[in-house]
Amino acid sequence: MKIVFRVNFYTVSGQSLWLKLAVGPDGTGILMRQVLELKWLNEGQWQGEFEVEGTAPLLLQYSYQLRDGRNGVVLDEWGAPRRAVVDPVGDDAALMRDSWRSAGSPDRVFETKVFTMRSKGGKRDFAKLVMPEKANHVFELEMAEVPDGLTPCLLGGVSEIGDWRWHAAARMVEVRENVWQVAVFLPDDWRIEYKYGLFDAKKKCTVGLEDGENRVLESRALSDRQMTFVTDECYRRSEVQLPHGAGVAVPVFSLRSAESHGVGEFADLVPLADWSADTGFRLIQILPINDTTSSHDWTDSYPYSAISTVALHPLYLRIADLDYKMPAAFTNELAADGKRLNELPEVDYEAVMESKLKLTRAVYDAHKAKILKGAAFREFLDENGGWVLPYAVFCVKRDEYGTADFPQWGEWAEFDRERVEAEAAANDEVFYHVWLQMELDRQLGAVVKHLHAKGVALKGDLPIGIDRESVDAWVAPHLFKMDCQAGAPPDAFAIKGQNWGFPTYNWEEMAKDGYAWWKARFERLSRYFDAYRIDHILGFFRIWQIPEDQVEGIMGWFDPAVPVKIDEIRERGIEFDYERFCKPWIRETQLFERFGDAAWEVRDHHLVDTGDGGFQLKEHVSTQKKIMECFAGCEGDEWRTGIRNGLLNCASDVLFFEVEGSNGTLFHPRCSIHMTRSFNALDDETKARVDALYVDYFFRRQEDFWQARALEKLPVMRGASDMLLCGEDLGMVPDCVPGVLRETGILSLEIQRMPKKSEVDFADPAAAPYMSVVSPSTHDMSVLRAWWREDRNVTRNFARQLLGVHEPEWEMSGETVTRIIHQHLRSPAMWAVFPLQDLLGMDEQLRHPEPEAERINVPAIHPYYWRYRMHFGLEELAGASGFRERVRRLLELTGRV
Repeated sequence: MKIVFRVNFYTVSGQSLWLKLAVGPDGTGILMRQVLELKWLNEGQWQGEFEVEGTAPLLLQYSYQLRDGRNGVVLDEWGAPRRAVVDPVGDDAALMRDSWRSAGSPDRVFETKVFTMRSKGGKRDFAKLVMPEKANHVFELEMAEVPDGLTPCLLGGVSEIGDWRWHAAARMVEVRENVWQVAVFLPDDWRIEYKYGLFDAKKKCTVGLEDGENRVLESRALSDRQMTFVTDECYRRSEVQLPHGAGVAVPVFSLRSAESHGVGEFADLVPLADWSADTGFRLIQILPINDTTSSHDWTDSYPYSAISTVALHPLYLRIADLDYKMPAAFTNELAADGKRLNELPEVDYEAVMESKLKLTRAVYDAHKAKILKGAAFREFLDENGGWVLPYAVFCVKRDEYGTADFPQWGEWAEFDRERVEAEAAANDEVFYHVWLQMELDRQLGAVVKHLHAKGVALKGDLPIGIDRESVDAWVAPHLFKMDCQAGAPPDAFAIKGQNWGFPTYNWEEMAKDGYAWWKARFERLSRYFDAYRIDHILGFFRIWQIPEDQVEGIMGWFDPAVPVKIDEIRERGIEFDYERFCKPWIRETQLFERFGDAAWEVRDHHLVDTGDGGFQLKEHVSTQKKIMECFAGCEGDEWRTGIRNGLLNCASDVLFFEVEGSNGTLFHPRCSIHMTRSFNALDDETKARVDALYVDYFFRRQEDFWQARALEKLPVMRGASDMLLCGEDLGMVPDCVPGVLRETGILSLEIQRMPKKSEVDFADPAAAPYMSVVSPSTHDMSVLRAWWREDRNVTRNFARQLLGVHEPEWEMSGETVTRIIHQHLRSPAMWAVFPLQDLLGMDEQLRHPEPEAERINVPAIHPYYWRYRMHFGLEELAGASGFRERVRRLLELTGRV
């Protein structure tokens, strides 16, 4: 029997398709596996042939794989292997006519939790495909989110599939979840056009066809006795048929209610979900909620620097909801602390944590014996011991040694699981932290259950990095580059870039076990979340890596990256001088410009005269880290601070960074090179040549390389859970990013103020792709009303281009905010998500009188105190019926309810 595999897939030169095939007698579990290279058939198809023999039906399990010889990409199509049963006795040939399965097809996205959590529940009954006597074709379609009362059907240009008569379509049956099939007889030497539609059983008629051009079956006659299997990639919905939703974004710590304790708590998500459901929002987006307790001070308020990627933050525990009887004195203290802290306009992180730790410890101490013997505690420990015991011991040692910097812990500096388990057995203090995690898990789990009952999904936030003083770094330091720092290159919001201080990932080491650390992380997150925002998803393509001895983000380069060879520099006609190009450019004529009246002091104490009118930094200030150490504690001293900042600028005034260990043969151009005095001092011809090299390095040469690196990792992340993944792809975005996100089914983020096209000033939400999230701002930006005040020229351009207003108002009115919200709601994007502050900006009575007070974070300031809190309670929000109805009408008008 000849089996022909023909798959629709457009390739370019250098790419090839392969078949991963397993064959065996049906029902025996015996399969023989092999991999076959397919042959290019035409610009849109690849084909391969395979001969089998047998006296009984054979099971085929197979999938397709793309290999790209240009960059080493090996990409498997999405989903479980395809299945088909062929009969070598009854047929001489079988044709498998397939379309490549992409994780980016909308129907794959509709299978994620953010959509399935709204289903009615209960076990689905699946049908068995009925094979009519003369059937020689089996059509298979994957379709999720099928409208109630309808089923997919097949309609086409021959009588066997309706002859385009809507009442005569061939109805399909669901044989597996979201997989629909129908078997029919068709002349296999005819060219046949067809489409899928939706059939209404009550009306006994097709009520709609999929969008786009007709699908085509070309002549496919291989034998007189032949079976053809046609698998098509998803129902092609029109714009109005695609589901659209809206959500509200707010950090948990920013929520305020009469029940909270000076900070938003998990329990506060319940009234927020009630308000969201009543308003029409189907999603709540929050910031990271993992434990960040490192220094026991306000710097721990930074939610992207967790000491554990799994443990939840005790900050969010509602103590009043703990089911333990306590004396009246405790109850009074709990109420008094809550009242005092709740009246503050912002979160007092240190005071809240001090109160919560004191009170929870009192509960634990009073009920320790009962807790430790309880079935719930033992069950939680049994199920989570792998991560919770190392976390709990880490917390104990952090407090014992007075630092989370575990290299300073003496014999505990290196993680030892046996030692950890022994410590837990001997020290009840360890179980205090385990108990907190159990209670946090219980409270958050109850909240999620309530959200789902309301039809509201919860979207979390995955930080791109881990804290170098964290449980993860302590337990598995080999997975991270502890001598490097992650950050972001310069952009409009941070002209010197960002240095987050996190170690970068050792991807090569992580790949050895198939990225098990990442899989476990996503699996745990899916316990609570239906969707997830991947912070700085560009880090999966390449991360901005800063050497440990530097401070500012501008001193980094991309890793991995294809560096510039010294020969290439010379071939471009650039007379490369290592001292001139790789050392700080400090000239005597610049000293007063940089340092003012401190110029002579700087020259005498911190610079070395090179004898050619220039200077270099002395050893004690030769790196930015040394400069910071030399001027430690200078904050508040304007003279010393000015010198420090000037020296930091000197250290960064270079054109190239040498790749360590390359012996002067490999280099990375410094980002924002055009802002340096060194570059601007070059002659015009050299400037032009260096600029051409710079453009090639940052915007051309890396594309295929970065695409390959992302396609090694992101399909693993996408397949690790059933959460909907959304990538924060802002900043310096490589051209390959949109294509990779489309293929992997990860939604992009579209922010009006951060257009991805260099030729426009602002992104138009109407131009956003369906597979995206649109939003007017993020937690790293000023809210709409504050941004409106920042730069009058920018505001004027925005008003003219996006609102059609020649001269905008000085203060942003509620009407103008509403117009911008409406723009986003009318976008074709799958989701429109709005910061709560921007939504409140629509109502001039409800909103905060000072928009600058609503800012959550300023990326250019590190460390930053994350303490924004709603200026009124969730109770008042629920009572603002006029505002709620106004928002709901907008959602209904734009089809997002």
